[in-house]
Amino acid sequence: MKALTWHGGPRLDYGDRPAPETPPGAVALDIALAGVCGSDLHPYRGHHGPRTPPLVLGHEAVGSVAGDDGRYVVFPIVACGACPACLRGEENLCETRGLLGLDRQGVFADTVAVDPAALTPIPAGVPDEVAVLTEPFACAVSALRYAGAAPGQRVLVLGGGPIGLLTVHACAVRGIEVIAVEPVAGRRALAQRLGAAAVAASVDDLGAGQVDIAIDAVGIEPTWQAAVARVRAGGSATVIGLGQAEGVVAVGDMVRRGITMRGHYAYTRADFDAALATLAEHPPGLEWLTVLRLSEGAEAFRRLVEEPEGTVKALLVPG
Repeated sequence: MKALTWHGGPRLDYGDRPAPETPPGAVALDIALAGVCGSDLHPYRGHHGPRTPPLVLGHEAVGSVAGDDGRYVVFPIVACGACPACLRGEENLCETRGLLGLDRQGVFADTVAVDPAALTPIPAGVPDEVAVLTEPFACAVSALRYAGAAPGQRVLVLGGGPIGLLTVHACAVRGIEVIAVEPVAGRRALAQRLGAAAVAASVDDLGAGQVDIAIDAVGIEPTWQAAVARVRAGGSATVIGLGQAEGVVAVGDMVRRGITMRGHYAYTRADFDAALATLAEHPPGLEWLTVLRLSEGAEAFRRLVEEPEGTVKALLVPG
């Protein structure tokens, strides 16, 4: 099969790779469309984390199974199903969780082996370009659920990457007032088209204490500090971005103003299913998606890193 293989740092190679073994009980998913996540850019930038090259990255995908007429979006978290977190329905916190494209072959390939339970049917009439957004949209849906976001509240979203923008969309379709902060002008304009009530280039353009909930979709010290500073007394800040592993938090301010701060990773299966259902009913505009061949994957990564004004979200088509 053909695959886009990461060899460390910015080295990506498109070429032949052995087809994945399909263990007993697994199926081979033929990839129709795969999305490049911001977390896929971390190893490209040199922040490998637990990834070991050579590795096929990617965990956002739609595809089909030979002999089956259905189309599916893949739930990429691999959970044990038996630990306390799994038994609570929190597969995202499984003690031994894995992830496609992190500790096993990902979806930037013609085919990937998955558990049939990971296949979520795509409703009729939903384009692949919408369905492939399920995974990043589930991150937004899950974070807002845990934060208790509801109509009548005001939410601040820090960061105009795909997850930040999809968080704006998730708020807008639920009737929640949302403010987006993003330094890139084109992405601010996109946030407005997706439903932001207001946008700003910097948190310095916003007053303190004006929002109930802040979602940090960047995850670096300046943004999580801004999230804490901008929520009202008694409000909450949720960090879902992974831009920085360690840093300083204004604990004194949090204590004196009663701010709740939490980290949140990924989504549950229920969140994933809810995300697909919402996208089916309220699809976002697709003008911000850039579709390239899988053979152009290295160019897609380059554009995402070097041309953020013109390339917001890249989708890769195998074949």
